[in-house]
Amino acid sequence: MSGNGAFIPGKGPITLLLGDYAPVVLPPGTGGGCVSTGPFKNYTVNLGPVSMPLNNGSVIGGGPGTGLAYNPRCMKRDISAAVNTAYANAISVLKLLTQNSIADFQLVMQGVPGSGNIGVHGGGHYTIGGDPAGDVFSSPGDPVFYLHHGMIDLTWWVWQMLDFKNRRNQISGTQTFLNQPPSPDVTLDDIIDLHYAGGGPITMRELMSISHGPFCYTYSL
Repeated sequence: MSGNGAFIPGKGPITLLLGDYAPVVLPPGTGGGCVSTGPFKNYTVNLGPVSMPLNNGSVIGGGPGTGLAYNPRCMKRDISAAVNTAYANAISVLKLLTQNSIADFQLVMQGVPGSGNIGVHGGGHYTIGGDPAGDVFSSPGDPVFYLHHGMIDLTWWVWQMLDFKNRRNQISGTQTFLNQPPSPDVTLDDIIDLHYAGGGPITMRELMSISHGPFCYTYSL
């Protein structure tokens, strides 16, 4: 997956702005520049940034609905062992499997809002950091995104399989991240449409099992 970006000295911490909650401050990584080794050296990112936190505490991009123009640039990474150790280590993953409801599973996965903890999900993203991995909205532009979210999927599947009968269709929460903007609770009959990225409209119910509905895969443990 290639390695870190070129080292940029003197970087300050990264500040994550999470809606109405207190900012979360993360230590800088050990790179910051363009990825120049491995199969993704000289890789070009074309989309974003939408909302990219910078080391000096500011943000580049105007937020959701922006950053959709063609914007070719090198892929940057700022790998941080400190972020991984704090939020996305093996013990943190195992803790997810002890949660009794999907609401608690999601909350621990994402980090309890206002706690200063960004959870396993955020921890994986900011372990890699840089551009676009550090931008919630354009992070799929870094190929490592798919390995990270494959692990998120695996962890959710393991949690489901511990009580599949009762957990197969467990959902919780609203239709927007941190309920911003405010939105109704998700239901199994809601339609998900990712347009070009998703292959057409599909119900939430059809997405609740990796081996049923449109999916046909499993994991070997």
